[in-house]
Amino acid sequence: MNGRLTNLVLLVVVPLATVSGFCMFVSGSGTVWPIAFLHGALGLAIVVLVPWKSIVVRRALHRARRPSWVASLLLTAATVVALVTGVAHRAGVLLADSPVTTMQLHVTAGVVAAVLTLWHAHHRRVRARRTDLSRRTFLRLGVAASAAGVLEGTAQVASALAMPSGIRRSTGSFKLASSSVAAIPNTSWLFDRVPEIDLSSWRLTVTTGGVSRDWSLEDLGRWDDRLTAVLDCTGGWWTDQEWSGVRVSRLLPDGATGTVEVTSVTGYSRRLPLTDHLILATGVGGNGLSAGHGAPARLVVPGRRGYHWVKWVVRIDHDSQSWWAQAPLPLQ
Repeated sequence: MNGRLTNLVLLVVVPLATVSGFCMFVSGSGTVWPIAFLHGALGLAIVVLVPWKSIVVRRALHRARRPSWVASLLLTAATVVALVTGVAHRAGVLLADSPVTTMQLHVTAGVVAAVLTLWHAHHRRVRARRTDLSRRTFLRLGVAASAAGVLEGTAQVASALAMPSGIRRSTGSFKLASSSVAAIPNTSWLFDRVPEIDLSSWRLTVTTGGVSRDWSLEDLGRWDDRLTAVLDCTGGWWTDQEWSGVRVSRLLPDGATGTVEVTSVTGYSRRLPLTDHLILATGVGGNGLSAGHGAPARLVVPGRRGYHWVKWVVRIDHDSQSWWAQAPLPLQ
């Protein structure tokens, strides 16, 4: 496979690996394994192409100007980090208690690699030719794709044999070593920090039909709804806990439908379909929430990734807007 064709293939593979990774990132349940297989195979396809790409890189470094080869080295570094952290995470190296987890490093490096790939393609354009549609080209691409698929299949089988059953979810997340509440990492989305909240003065404002009502923590204590649900964090880990509090539907008129926008004291918010499975939790594992876990109240959303589980909730707005009419990932 020549250098030009290798670059064309990578121009497709790297962004596609990012897109498939994004799909896994936002999927909390359901049939995720085909996407997971594709994502892993695309990553390994990059490894398969390394012998040809290394020749291209060596030639380019000899003739490229400084800004160009610096960008190329950054792209190489980002790709290597994405591959290494991906392999490390699959092996169960989570770094769950660290400021940055293995999965977060993997995602960041993957996004950087995709952006640099597109930048690189824009500044050093490689155009497709009719000869690229030859039988020989398709045969070579088929061999490379098959090799990547076999490697991914082998890796999945090896991982399944090495890991006890039920440890790794289809989303790629691993079960925390301990099932205790204390073992749950205190994680926040992007720049959110644990706020200081006076529990005695805290109020939850629920608005529906233009009418608002404030609820104190004592008011919410009249209910003891319980739900066992999996918290699957985008940091790459999951835990199964019993959450206690009040169903969100209890705070709204009987028979209410539509959606709710749940907002944190930090300004973070997510909109979700209103169901009886939405719990505003004030406790977990038989004890009250800690500040790091969202006290005084956090949302529990079975079947969705952790970034939907809004912490430090202060406001719930009920209306008929579509839940999907929002950014797929929080921007705050």
